[in-house]
Amino acid sequence: MLAIVISIGLIGMITPILYTNSLALDQAQEGILDKLRSHTNAILFYSNSSEKTTFQGLATEYSDASGLRVTLIAADGTVIGESSIPITELQQMDNHIERPEVLAAQDFGEGSSTRYSNTLKIEFIYFAKKVDQNYYGFKFIRLAQTLKSVKDLAGTYREFYYLIIAFIVLVIIVAWFLLKNWLTDPIRELTQAADDISKGDLSRRININTGGIEIDELAANMNQMAMKLDEDFRRIKRMEKVRSEFLGNVTHELKTPISSISGYIETLLEGAIKDENVNLGFLERSLENVQRLEDLVTDLVEISRIETGELRMNFEYFNIHDLLNDLFKDAHQRNSNKNLKIQLEVPDKKLFIYGDKSRLDQVIANLLSNAMRYTDQGQIRIKVMRRDNELIFSIRDTGIGISRKALSRIFERFYRTDKARDRRKGGTGLGLAISKHIIEAHGSHIYVDSLKGKGSTFSFGITTISPE
Repeated sequence: MLAIVISIGLIGMITPILYTNSLALDQAQEGILDKLRSHTNAILFYSNSSEKTTFQGLATEYSDASGLRVTLIAADGTVIGESSIPITELQQMDNHIERPEVLAAQDFGEGSSTRYSNTLKIEFIYFAKKVDQNYYGFKFIRLAQTLKSVKDLAGTYREFYYLIIAFIVLVIIVAWFLLKNWLTDPIRELTQAADDISKGDLSRRININTGGIEIDELAANMNQMAMKLDEDFRRIKRMEKVRSEFLGNVTHELKTPISSISGYIETLLEGAIKDENVNLGFLERSLENVQRLEDLVTDLVEISRIETGELRMNFEYFNIHDLLNDLFKDAHQRNSNKNLKIQLEVPDKKLFIYGDKSRLDQVIANLLSNAMRYTDQGQIRIKVMRRDNELIFSIRDTGIGISRKALSRIFERFYRTDKARDRRKGGTGLGLAISKHIIEAHGSHIYVDSLKGKGSTFSFGITTISPE
């Protein structure tokens, strides 16, 4: 009888475990394919601005930035760029024209496959795309990522579920031999609750009070376990939602300028190129969208390096006065709005701080550009104050301001208070997120104070004390 009970319990729990594990693997692999597809488009734009003179250099450079394996393939299948090996071994690689993903890309424009790599002795998921060789110099671009993370995730799921199964089986055996008939109903309640939890009902709670310390404690522990599982599951779902939103935002941000460029070029090809009233305007707007794509790809690589910890700060003790003065002069030169005045206020010329000079330049330039972008008239004031062992930097404008509802979200990636208007104003939607990470890497925080229709003030502090 005990064997039958245990067998039934195991069958009831293993079935949803296998299904959940399979579903998690499928979702993880689909997520990797989406990532590779996005990076394939990104590297094509990245290749236009890369200073590398060889395909091997381009593949290695982008691989270092993204952490992906990059392979560039000629029309005959010859590998002309491979990030995973040195250039001296490039000619030893097999012809790739018969690779499944390359064959699919040849026929349908793109293709993918999952298999073991004989070159690197590890299993990869591959994604290949066919491109214009006359333009890029290669016919196929192929990106790959190892399946180690997917397998690790599957292994973690299995170990976790196996521990639950072992625990529940132990409870059944102990209860069967040690507890009396008057505890039969509580045991059945425990067993049923365990089965419900293993099937995914993490809201299930056990409500029993037998007076027996062991059973009551067991019920409490299982309730705690279910609550912890429920919390973990909710956290995983939130992370999945963030990932999906990020991929969706990246896709949308890339699609908008690409669609615009495509529309302008198609119109020109249909005859507008001969119309002197519009042809230069179309070309200029196409160039603006290309530059926007370059900025977006640069910011995406930047924030990816920051959030994965790959970007290191180069701290030094320096005088930031000249940097502020250069930014102030540059803003004056770019300002064509006669109704907008830009001011710089500093306590003196000896403004020594300890930080990353280039990154702080990036933060202040971004905040100043945002202020100019959203201020039609009035003034922008760049101000530096001394407070204890810090210099407090603030950029204040009399622009459109930010609503109270939006204030808590403006440092999120791609968040725009008015998406249509913000996109026309320019920017990638990543500047404030990058600035926030940089200031936090300096051990500080960036603050914002704003009133809708009145203007905004962004401020942060940087230490004046050198650790040396």
